[in-house]
Amino acid sequence: MKDLQSAKTGISWLILMAWRDLRSNAGKLFLFMSSIIIGIAALVAIQSFGNNLTTSIDMQSRALMGADYVIDSNHPANEEVVRIMDSLGGPDSREINFASMVVFPKRGRSKLVQVVGTEQGFPFYGELETDPPAAARGYLVKGSALVDATVMLQQNLRAGDSIKVGNISLPIEGALKSVPGRSALSSSVAPAVFIPYDKITQTGLLQRGSRV
Repeated sequence: MKDLQSAKTGISWLILMAWRDLRSNAGKLFLFMSSIIIGIAALVAIQSFGNNLTTSIDMQSRALMGADYVIDSNHPANEEVVRIMDSLGGPDSREINFASMVVFPKRGRSKLVQVVGTEQGFPFYGELETDPPAAARGYLVKGSALVDATVMLQQNLRAGDSIKVGNISLPIEGALKSVPGRSALSSSVAPAVFIPYDKITQTGLLQRGSRV
């Protein structure tokens, strides 16, 4: 019984001393606790931002490329590579691109561009932004071309005008404003001209020494 009373007295004394210290050092205690709270909140915020950024990149990466994966080579794919690609399954689309001079007969001028021959299907994620919007799919069906919007403005071109790529002339279906997987920097160096994939060989530009 005596030990129990002593224990209670000891606890009461500890509480009393803690209360006295708290009153005399309340400012320091508040500053110390505030520092801990702010530090923990900053760590949680940084970790949350990192997690959200990683999740956002994972979600947007497909739209950035326009596909789940891209296989790029400056040589035709051999049988083994084709077999590996086919084994991955799912829809696919081929593309040939190279730098070349093109001519705008209406203006009598030429310009270095990136000629891109694409098949139906691309992009699998995201959209080709064109003016008019229907041109994004119409150029493949009609066998026409999409020309970079900046080039259209520089050359004073409109939909219905023509562009000469190598040996062939194609009507311009519309202005190309944005393409998944292509940066603004690459477009400023060599703006893109999209034409149907099956028109590439007709241009006569696939020759020995072509950087395809």
